[in-house]
Amino acid sequence: MSITVMILSGGRSRRFGGVHKPGVSLGGQTVISRILGTVRAAVPDAKVWVAGTLEGLTAAEAESVGNVREEPEFSGPLAGIDAAAQAMGESEVTLILAGDMPLVPAVHLRELIAACRASGLPAAGADDRGKLQFLCAAWPTALLRRRLAEIGRTQDRAVKLLFDGLEVAPVDVDPSTIVDFDTREEYERIRGKLESADPDAGTESVGADAPRGGRPVPDQVLRMRDRAAAELPAGASMSDAEVAAVLEFASHIKHSDSSLSPVVAAFLAGRLHAAGSDGASVTEALAEVERILTRSRD
Repeated sequence: MSITVMILSGGRSRRFGGVHKPGVSLGGQTVISRILGTVRAAVPDAKVWVAGTLEGLTAAEAESVGNVREEPEFSGPLAGIDAAAQAMGESEVTLILAGDMPLVPAVHLRELIAACRASGLPAAGADDRGKLQFLCAAWPTALLRRRLAEIGRTQDRAVKLLFDGLEVAPVDVDPSTIVDFDTREEYERIRGKLESADPDAGTESVGADAPRGGRPVPDQVLRMRDRAAAELPAGASMSDAEVAAVLEFASHIKHSDSSLSPVVAAFLAGRLHAAGSDGASVTEALAEVERILTRSRD
C-alpha cells in the first residue's frame, strides 16, 4: 500500500505574532520536526510533502521531503492541499496533517490510514468539541483529487469543502492529541501536556532562551557580542541562546509582510534588552518590538 503524507506549513501565524508556528521549539525539537518524526514512525515508507515553507526542518529532513507552495502564497490550507496533490505522484492513501499539531501519536495515523483503506472513505477523528479534525485525516488519493477538481478554485476557501456531502469513516482518538495552537497560550498548554507526559522534554518557550529551529549562531556574531559586553550595563549581555532568539526574530521579520528591515528589528530588540532598567528579558524585548511592528502595520 503506497502512502503520501502532506504536512501543511504555509500560514502567516498572525495570532501567534507572525512567528512561524511549525518552526518553534517544543520538547527539544521544532514542531514540524516532531510531526515528521511521528509520520516516519507510523509509515516509514511514505512519501512526505510539505506544502509551505521548510523552516524548522533540519537540512537532512528538508532533503527527505518534497516541497511545494500554494499559489498565491498564504492563500490557505485548502490551496496548500491542492498544490501538493498536483505535485505528488500516485498513491493509494493520502494523509493530511496540519503543521501545528505536534501531539498526534503514530498509532492514530496508522488507524486513520487503515480506516480509509477499509472503507474507501476519508477517515478522521473528532476533537474535544465533537467536530471532525479536517486537518488530521486520511483520504483515498483518487477521491481527494476528484473533490479538489470539483471544488475548482481553492484559494482562500475552507478545507471543510472537501468533506461536504461525503460520508466520513470515524476513528476513535483522544481529543487532546489532535489539538493545534494558534496563540501563545494554546502553545503553552500543549507544552504543559508534553512535559507532563515526559518531564525531560525541556522547558523552552517561544522567542525566549532557546533558538527556534535549533539554528547555530555564527562564531563571528558571538565574538561581536563578547566585545560589546564590556560596554553594556551589568546584566545586559545576552547568552548564546538569547542571541540566537534575536537572530531568529530578525529572520522572521525578513520573511513577514513588515516593511521594517530585519537588521533594524534585531537592533531594536538588542537595544531594548540592553536599556531595560526594569530587568526586561530578551523575550519581553522581542515581544515589544513585535507590538511596535504590529502597530505600524495597522
